[in-house]
Amino acid sequence: MKNIFFLLIVLVLGSCNGTDREKEIVIEDNIINPVVHRIEAKQLLNVDKIGVYDTLSVFINRGTDSILYMYDSSDFTYKGACGVIGHGPEDFQFPFFLKKANDNNGIINLYDVNAAAFKDINVKKILQKEPNAIMSMKMPTMLIGSPDLHLKSDSCFIGNIDSGSGLYFIYDSNEDKINWVEFPKILQLPQGDFTVMNMNRITLNFESNRVVSAMGYYNLLFLYDSNNTLMKTVQLGDEEISPTVVDGDHLSGDNIICCRDITSSDKAVYVLEQNIREKDFEKIDNASSRIVVFDWDLKYLKTYLLPHYSLGFVYDQYHDRILYTALNPEGGTDVFFFYLNTEDKK
Repeated sequence: MKNIFFLLIVLVLGSCNGTDREKEIVIEDNIINPVVHRIEAKQLLNVDKIGVYDTLSVFINRGTDSILYMYDSSDFTYKGACGVIGHGPEDFQFPFFLKKANDNNGIINLYDVNAAAFKDINVKKILQKEPNAIMSMKMPTMLIGSPDLHLKSDSCFIGNIDSGSGLYFIYDSNEDKINWVEFPKILQLPQGDFTVMNMNRITLNFESNRVVSAMGYYNLLFLYDSNNTLMKTVQLGDEEISPTVVDGDHLSGDNIICCRDITSSDKAVYVLEQNIREKDFEKIDNASSRIVVFDWDLKYLKTYLLPHYSLGFVYDQYHDRILYTALNPEGGTDVFFFYLNTEDKK
């Protein structure tokens, strides 16, 4: 009887550990070379982020006269620009696009991590140069620093922070309360408050409330359900990639950068992968990137092999295409796009 009881304990403990540590190895065996088009726009010199709307493609440009540049989403004709660097209510410092379930309301929703403010841009007013086109609202302190912030509901935010207390957080603005989803045990344990080796990028399915996290220094992806319970772990490739921490407080320059960015649609998850050493970050000769596609069960579908070294991208649901930025030899950026269907559109 004692032996049976002991066996039950071992089985229970083993299954608990397996849930958090088991992983599925994915071999990328469906490689696609997309037909890529360059967006010819002289204003797009240092594009950092891209936002897509029903009639507009919007680019956050760093180091230029204006912060945001707007183009017609069908043919990329120039529509206008707005925003300057400053400390006023209509100024910007370091904005990001706020991800929402519905972006088709004539408003560009941003959040500025340096200004600690939400910024809402009324497109009609800004293009017609009307007053009060940009509205500013104070941003909760606990959200500052998130590179991937999603507004799940009127009062609930889901996001992450590169040196956060967990993989991602859920913030309730009504209660001013934040809850962190702990790092999976397969990752390195934090050394004190040094957690940047576990930096990641996340995307949210607004219908199922599932979250996918893709790691910056590991070739790992994690799938969480609507209760923030880990459902699945995927490793890209046979060889395990993980970061080296030096003296407990900084990362080795030999670490491999894996995930650079992530985005999604209601049907698929798109992950921008690099696999380049961090110290070689600016050496882009002959470098390329790839976009790995999964469904929302983290089942591998395909890989788009890009002919460029990309730092960021977005899925355009209105035209079923990918837009991405790429470093150029002059130190600036070019912007490209490709369609996702099998027959290239003209």
